[in-house]
Order: sequence, then structure tokens, then C-alpha cells
Amino acid sequence: MRILFYFLLSLFLLNSCQRKVTKNKVENYTEVNLNFKDYKPHKHKSFIDLTIENGVHPIEQQLKISDSGIVSYSFINEKKRELVFKYENREFSLIVSPNEELNAYLSVAELTDWNSTFKGFKITSGENSITNNLILRYTSYLDSLIKQAPNGFSNDGKSVDIDYKNKRMSEMQNQLNAFDLFIRENKIKDKTFIDWSRSQIRYRAGFDLSLFPFFGIMNKEIDDEKEYFNFINELNPNDNEELTYQSYLKYLETLSTSYKIISNIADKYSSKREQLKENSSSNFPILFKMIKKLPKNKEREFLMAYIYRNNNQIPEKYKDSLQFFVSDDILSQVKSLDKIETLDIITLIENYDIPDNEKAALLALYKESKGKVIYHDFWFTNCAPCMKELPNYNDLIATTNQKKVEFIFYGAYMEKDEWRATIEKLKLKGKHHLLTKNQLAFFEKYFGVHGFPHHHIINSNGKISEKVRFGTYPGNFKEINKLIEKNHIVKSKK
Repeated sequence: MRILFYFLLSLFLLNSCQRKVTKNKVENYTEVNLNFKDYKPHKHKSFIDLTIENGVHPIEQQLKISDSGIVSYSFINEKKRELVFKYENREFSLIVSPNEELNAYLSVAELTDWNSTFKGFKITSGENSITNNLILRYTSYLDSLIKQAPNGFSNDGKSVDIDYKNKRMSEMQNQLNAFDLFIRENKIKDKTFIDWSRSQIRYRAGFDLSLFPFFGIMNKEIDDEKEYFNFINELNPNDNEELTYQSYLKYLETLSTSYKIISNIADKYSSKREQLKENSSSNFPILFKMIKKLPKNKEREFLMAYIYRNNNQIPEKYKDSLQFFVSDDILSQVKSLDKIETLDIITLIENYDIPDNEKAALLALYKESKGKVIYHDFWFTNCAPCMKELPNYNDLIATTNQKKVEFIFYGAYMEKDEWRATIEKLKLKGKHHLLTKNQLAFFEKYFGVHGFPHHHIINSNGKISEKVRFGTYPGNFKEINKLIEKNHIVKSKK
């Protein structure tokens, strides 16, 4: 009897202690710990990029890897959501829930090897450990499945848009069928993993289809009411998905850019653009009406938010209209972007945590550029779109006022001999620098360089301005010069 009494007493005290710990714990506190078992600080890149899904305003962090290969990150997380980590241009996703502590053991060697299947990766704890281990184990399978289809960068200027659309949608359906067979054969029943995987397949098709008509060419014949854009309805987004996946948001942001291009160049809207010239320097009213007439659903909300977020020339009469088309949450995400202020490029480089010699090399490129707009291009030789654009630069430079602008070309992922030989072969003008891994990490953080080619402008005050969202082709020279002129800020005389 006495033994039973002490047992019950100890059980009561244990439960009381547990309740006390839970009560004092910060609500919705989520912790992520990554352990790179083979990390060598003097050999490997010192930073890993993290993007946390947060609607149209993703939370982006660049995390320093400790000398022992540890990355720890914690945040207040009120819902289940997707995290995307990126290291050396290779991505992997993890799912986290509120109050979760996730511990992962990873390998730098596997992460930097494009043939790796992440077999050495393991999630050892966390509420979503089963889902996350499935994602890591089968990411390479999904990548190989998706790569079988012709991507959005494959437009050679000779393809017929509708033929590409039909082929790409057919490929998407084949991939979904193959995945359904795969999960049956492997007896996979984890709903989050299945939803995440199908989203990767479906929204990569949407991304490709949004990009294709305008990649490398100015297609004036296509517009939002052509049959081609029926793919938006055919993608069949699943409203029952428990998460908002980043693949979905990437697709919608790309689609919003395509709508913007249509508003600027489509023959259908040429007369409307002429009318707008009298009262506005922006074609935003055309773009706004295109999105407004779409079916009232989640896709329209996000598209409307993206055109506001990514447009610096919104006419006064439209500035308060967004609130009528999006939820309060999305509205707050767009408004929060207005509060972001940037330091000048020199200060950002000086304060960045990389060795002094790497800082000095970057600072030297900007030393004599005071008062000039700086146009950046990020490239490497194995990037087909990069090599398609580079030969056009000397012609572009010849059209600019070189007293107002400088061009800096940053190479990446190349050996020095290969880099120099390419520049010499093209007789490429401008300033040139081959980035180290940590220097590239700086531009990943502040310019958002997560794909190539990447074009970005610093205004004449030295502040980071905007990403250039169209390619360096003769048909775009006029628009590029307009951007340069817009970013040349004339100081008022006192």
C-alpha cells in the first residue's frame, strides 16, 4: 500500500513538472537544427539560404554555418509550413509545425553532388520526421521525373506556343500518373508528402508555361485571352492542400510577370497603351483589369498581390484598391514590403561576415562608380540562357550613356581559365569578377541571386534597386535604358 502511495505521489509530481515546463514554454516556438557532418570551414561555403513560406512576402534568411558544421534557427511559427534550404544552388525542402524541434543530419558532399540522392540525409526528430525523410529520400526521383519535360527556357523562337502548351500539359499528366503508380508500389500513405510531391509536378508545369512564350523573345501576338493561357484552369490546383507550397507561389509570381509583359507589349492592348500615355507613364491599369476579370479565388488573390508587390509605378487612383481583392493577411504582407529600407552597397559589403580579402575585391569594383547606375549580370558557362544573352551586351552598352551607367559581370561556378577565355572570346566590355562561394552568398542574400542569368540594378545613390525581369536581347534594349534612366537620381541643388 505504501509503495502504491509513493508511486502515485511521484506520478503526480512528474505530471505537475511537465505541465509547468509546457506552461513556461514560448507558444509556437519552432527550432530547426542542421548538422553537416563533413563540413570543412576553409573548404566549403560558409552560408546556407533559408526561405520560409509566408505568402507573397517570404521570410528569407541567410544562415552562417559554424566551424563545427552546425546551423540552428528558431522562429515563432503559428502554422504548418514549408521551409526551403539552398546551398550551392541545390535545394531541399522540410516541413515544420508549431512547437516542433527538428534535427537533421546532412552531408555537404551529397548536397554539392548533383548526382546524389541524399541517401546520407536523415531527420532524427520532429513531429514531421516521417514526411521529411520521405521528401529527402525521393527529391531526386521527383527531379528526374520533372526534367523529362521540355522546360520554359526551351523556347528557340521557332516553336508554336500552343504546341508547347499541349505537350507540356500532357507531360505533366504523365508525371502525375507515374507518381501515383510509384506511391502505390512503395506503399506510401503520408498525405503531406503526397501533396507536396504532386505540387512540385503540377506547379513546375505552370512555371514553365508562364515563362515559355516570353523567354528570349517579345511575343506580341499572344495575350491573356488566347487558348494558350487555358492552362491556368487545366492545372487543377487542389484547394484541399493543407499547406501553401513554395512551388505554387513561384508559379503564380512568374504568371504575374507574364501578365505584366502582356500589358506592355501585346498587340491586343496597343491602342489602350496609347490612350494611357496621355495621363500615365504606367500600363498598370491594363494589368489590373486582366487580373480583376479572373475567377474570384485564391489564385486571383495572390496574382493581384504580386502585381502590387512587384510594381513601382502604380497610379494614384489604384493605390488603395488592393484591399478589395485580397485577404487582410495578404494585404499586410504587401504593405510590410513598403517598410523595407536598404543601406548602400558599400556599407553592406563592409559589414558582411566574410574574410577581408574577399571584401576588398568587391569594394574595388564599386570604388569609382559613385553617382552612376550599376547594371549587374550574373552568369556561368554551363547556363544556356546566360550564354545566349552575353553576346548581346556590347550592343546594349553602345546604346547607353556611359557617363551614367557601368556594367559589372559576375561569373560563378567556373575555373579562372574558363571564365577568362569566355570574356576574351566575346570581347565583353565592362568590369568583370569571378565570385568566390562566400562572395556569391552576399549577392544571394541582398540581390536574391538564386537563378541564372540574374540582372540587377544599383541606383546612382548606391542603393540596391530592382531585379531586371526580362532578358538582355535587342528587343529589350529600350526598356533596359528606361530602367537605367529611372535609377539615375539627380540630386536637387540647394
